[in-house]
Amino acid sequence: MIKNTATKILLVIGLVFILVALVYWNEARKEIVYLCGNFGKGVSEQSALEQLDTGNFLRYSRNALSSGSRIEVDSSFYFAFYRCTIDFDLDGKVVNARVE
Repeated sequence: MIKNTATKILLVIGLVFILVALVYWNEARKEIVYLCGNFGKGVSEQSALEQLDTGNFLRYSRNALSSGSRIEVDSSFYFAFYRCTIDFDLDGKVVNARVE
């Protein structure tokens, strides 16, 4: 049994920290997975960017490709463990969106 009051307080603070971190971790995961599901074929790149800008935990990068462009989305909470990759054709329309 823990006898020292300071140790008890530190234990409670540690447990609260872990609980809060898990909530943020899960919210970041849900943002990636659910937003990626919104990008079906034919969605414009502008619409995708507007939706991505609503995320609280997201970061994304845009890359030009010979066949169009690609946006890669992840979260710093995941260290890029979950990633959404959105491929666009030359007209700026979604060709494929997938969570990896």
